[in-house]
Amino acid sequence: MRLTEIRLNQFRNLVQVRFCPQPGLNILGGANAQGKTNLLEAVYVMSATTSFRGGKEGNLINYQASRCTVAANYEKQDRSIECRLSLDREKGKLFEINCKKAHRSHNDRLRVVLFTPDDLYLIKGSPARRREYLDFALSQISRPYAHELHNYQALLKRRNEMLRKGQGRSRVFEITDELYIKSAAEVALRRIKYVHRLQETAAAIYARLTGGAEKLQLRYALSFAVDSDTINLDVLREHMLRVAHEKRNQEILRRSSLIGPHLDDLNIYADAKLARLFASQGQQRNLAVALKLAELYSFAALGGYYPLFLLDEVLAELDQPRRNLLLGELVQADYQTILTSVENIPDIAPDAARYEVKNGTITRKE
Repeated sequence: MRLTEIRLNQFRNLVQVRFCPQPGLNILGGANAQGKTNLLEAVYVMSATTSFRGGKEGNLINYQASRCTVAANYEKQDRSIECRLSLDREKGKLFEINCKKAHRSHNDRLRVVLFTPDDLYLIKGSPARRREYLDFALSQISRPYAHELHNYQALLKRRNEMLRKGQGRSRVFEITDELYIKSAAEVALRRIKYVHRLQETAAAIYARLTGGAEKLQLRYALSFAVDSDTINLDVLREHMLRVAHEKRNQEILRRSSLIGPHLDDLNIYADAKLARLFASQGQQRNLAVALKLAELYSFAALGGYYPLFLLDEVLAELDQPRRNLLLGELVQADYQTILTSVENIPDIAPDAARYEVKNGTITRKE
């Protein structure tokens, strides 16, 4: 997948911008608060129809305007696609693909893998952050997974409501519980298989980014024990059912579901040590980048094409050798990358397209 053009009107401080990135590595330079991250955000919005920054959608509109638009042209497997998002303070949001109203899960939407400084919390943050990482990656690759995850979340909500209302021993709860466990096992198994794929890819990437000096390992951590050498749907359902019965009294007392994928975690190890406890700041950033690159390569292997790679201030807190290794990886890659940096990029990336972002304008540097 390749972004050929993106046009912004009244999007944050980017009042009237047209950006045509090159196929390989694109570097956006400039001081802070000039609009570099806003441009990455606009590209991301074309994929997710919402911002990675959170907050109210109205904040995307320039404070002096009543509406904003983002339009993009991109190529997907030799097909040209146009998408457009309009956001109006009164009329709300309209997302279109090829001039037709579309949903955020549309098969032809732009696909991206994003790294921001907040992704350090992927390593040292809460399990919820790592679950979000797995769910976003899998939902981009697999529409069945996105559907099953939505189904699981609805069943979890219903189950918790029944527990809060003291209905944990009712026949209706038993029926809901059967559906819940079936859906939970589907979600967990798909995550486990994806982590197995990520492990091989991420380990190889991390070895390259560290010059072979460090090793990365990934393990999916279920919220319940499984005493079986084989993991499949039947095994997961059987063990979940048993543990759910064992915890039923606790769930009734606490009025909350105490088993399921919403409590699972992704354990990340650097040189056999749990990264969230022992990894340095530089290691955490390298691990996060390796996971994002593994997400990108896994998407290509399963989806048949590369998504865009967006990196916001990834070079911060990396020493020069690690920066050079990462830039070397990006320069020779087959995918399109847009990278922001307040620092000058060394000559290791001479073939990269370079741009200066200043006061909401973008200028190509020759």
